[in-house]
Amino acid sequence: MITSKKMFIDGISVYNNIDKSYNKHKKGIVILGPPGIGKSTWLKNQKKTKGKKDWIDTDYLSTKLNVKHNLNKTNPIDFELGMRRSDYMLAQSKLLGYRIIGALFWEFKADAMVIPPLKQHLLYTSKRKDLNVKLIKQLRKTFKEQAKILNIPIFNSIDKAFKYTTEKNK
Repeated sequence: MITSKKMFIDGISVYNNIDKSYNKHKKGIVILGPPGIGKSTWLKNQKKTKGKKDWIDTDYLSTKLNVKHNLNKTNPIDFELGMRRSDYMLAQSKLLGYRIIGALFWEFKADAMVIPPLKQHLLYTSKRKDLNVKLIKQLRKTFKEQAKILNIPIFNSIDKAFKYTTEKNK
């Protein structure tokens, strides 16, 4: 039984606000990777272009657009619907010309997937209380399977995925 009855919202005012801090491009890009690979650090260290950032975190977008992706982890139907809202948000934002990096998706065909070497990934996540080795391995498997099913290129670093996607989408 579905318990969530969330609907989509008109995002005009939200996107207009996002436009104040983030550049839009001729073509949007989405890079996905499991939690704990350094996405937040990479985003924090990005250089601004024309006084704005080029890359947006999916967590930031979902908060601004009120996309409740983790409404009910115990109900698989509600969980799937929440994650499908994330896919819609990614598709809409990409079509609008935003460059996005994050971990939230259900069946979204990203432009690139980042899965660093396991040793490096475990080092990055060693201080995070919300992630453990078993979960990391499970998430890596999920991301690899998704990349294979949807023919998404996999890179071992965010920088390599960034270079590939920006060159490809000039």
